[in-house]
Amino acid sequence: MRKTIIPIILACLFLLPSSGAAEEVRVSAELDERSVRVGDEMRLTIRVAGPNVNIQAPRLPAMEFFDTYYTGRASHMTFVNGVSTSSVEFSYALIAQKAGRFTIDPVQVQVGTQLYRTEPITVEVLSGPGQVPQPAAPVLSSGPIPVQQPQAPPRSTPAPVLAPGTDDNIFVQAWVDKKSVYQNEQVLLSYSLYTRYDTRYEGFEKEPETSGFWIEDFPMEKNIERETVRMNGKRYVKADVKKTALFPTAPGNYTIQPGSLKVSIREEPQGSSVFDEFFSDSFFTGGSFFARRQNRLLNPAPIQLTVKPLPEQGKPSSFQGAVGQFRVSGTIDRTQVKQNEPVTLKMTIEGEGNIETVTRPKLPELTGFKTYDLNTSSQLFKRGNVIGGVKNFEIVFIPRDEGPAFIPPLEFSYFDPRTEKYVTLRTQNFPITVEKSDQVFKLPEELTEKTIFKKHVRLESKDISFIDERLPDPLPGRVFEIIYRSLQAVNVVLLLVLAGLFFKSKEEELFSKDEALKRRRRARSTAQANMRKLGRLARASGAAKTAEFFVELERALTQYISDKWNLSTHGVTRRDLEVTLGKHLGSDDPLFRELIQLYELCDESRFGKGSIPQASKKIGMKILRDTVNRLERLRS
Repeated sequence: MRKTIIPIILACLFLLPSSGAAEEVRVSAELDERSVRVGDEMRLTIRVAGPNVNIQAPRLPAMEFFDTYYTGRASHMTFVNGVSTSSVEFSYALIAQKAGRFTIDPVQVQVGTQLYRTEPITVEVLSGPGQVPQPAAPVLSSGPIPVQQPQAPPRSTPAPVLAPGTDDNIFVQAWVDKKSVYQNEQVLLSYSLYTRYDTRYEGFEKEPETSGFWIEDFPMEKNIERETVRMNGKRYVKADVKKTALFPTAPGNYTIQPGSLKVSIREEPQGSSVFDEFFSDSFFTGGSFFARRQNRLLNPAPIQLTVKPLPEQGKPSSFQGAVGQFRVSGTIDRTQVKQNEPVTLKMTIEGEGNIETVTRPKLPELTGFKTYDLNTSSQLFKRGNVIGGVKNFEIVFIPRDEGPAFIPPLEFSYFDPRTEKYVTLRTQNFPITVEKSDQVFKLPEELTEKTIFKKHVRLESKDISFIDERLPDPLPGRVFEIIYRSLQAVNVVLLLVLAGLFFKSKEEELFSKDEALKRRRRARSTAQANMRKLGRLARASGAAKTAEFFVELERALTQYISDKWNLSTHGVTRRDLEVTLGKHLGSDDPLFRELIQLYELCDESRFGKGSIPQASKKIGMKILRDTVNRLERLRS
């Protein structure tokens, strides 16, 4: 009997489908053209499909006779019978540089712990000129650089320090213009590439980690400026390949991980003779089509930055966090109005600094007015190496009393890091004349009434006398008892209101000292408000509304996770979010995988070429709702 049962059990186990087969991952590579001419462009697509796909970027083989540029990615996610399936496509542009028949070796893709390889692809490149497309990466002209006299690096650029074992013929230096700054003060992060090789810069392999910072990238010119410098007896070509403005959101000591840059080089260093300097200097041009090139990753050293808190001494009551140099102006649309007729004040704040952190100045207490917020708009600009902008606030004032009146000045304060002092600016005083009118002017429904209107108390009726007249004469004692108990109830209500106000003020005081606690406490209510907005967008149809929905969905999800664990909403990277979610949920958690796929779906809605099904909106809303409910049950 026992001998019979054991083979049956083994046979059943053998026939059971393995989890690997059930969760098969498929990786493929394809070219849109198999026969091109020299200089023509082909599109290489790496496609990864399967359930719960969470992959790393493909590793391309060496393709010495092709110039390669990454052009983007697209992702698709579907849910069928409770099972999620996704696919990711990575796109590359290949530009043929030499005639012949070539084989593109297998592309390697890491999926989880498994390494997958595509099939090799054969392509034929015919001789004869094709249309040479413009490469995606910035390219410099190939003309010779005038040789300058030996010089030290510019004063604003610190002297490069090479780590042991670094190739001193090519390296990159990441540096900041200030080592110590105030909270919300701009820091310029620059990347300077030094090379003695024939070099082509191909972008960032790994983006810098800037958690805790609000970031703005400066657009680089198509033709990157370069100069020749000499250091330690060697001649280098130097170019600044990237500049980013950082705004630290909180004081402390920070270590910026600058990421890694990808370049391709010819292996022979440039010569030092006059002829070599003239003929071999082709920085960023790619050199000869027949030159053998090698890809390299350059890793600049981490950067230490100290962020100081804003001083408490001299801080005005109107200060709300703005740092930089600003100007203020204000106008009103009319000076003569009727009662209940709106007057619009437009206040403009402009200057250098993070304009997105500028908030509307507090309104003074007014008697005889109602006020409404109408519109707020902002515009960012980049001038040289400085971030600045303009922010406009429109406020509606409703006069209730006839006669002469005035709209008092609005006060705006900022901290100037150059002088290390607070500056207070004010708009002018706006006198108006209010004429008597019984007409009621309607306001737009979207206006939000502000509870700063104060009204004089007038005697409307003699409530106590009305009560006395209705009460029968034989029961005066009961009247007093009712009044007494009513007053007791009023006292209890007032005590509860005062207690609530007391605890509210204590909470606000605590929040002012602990921004992380404030964000964590309010994360759920903020997410619920965003979900109500998303619900309205989800009911709208059309490609534009669908794209807007997924932009708002990604923003709401990122804001909730950032608030929950005190991450910078604008400085946080996708990697920061994955690490944080993996830490609190676990990388094997189904919700973690759904969130990763949801972010990919949001990317596809912005950058993908295909249309997004309407059903994906409901899926996205469900994942966001499940995330909030799940994370609220976790300990922060």
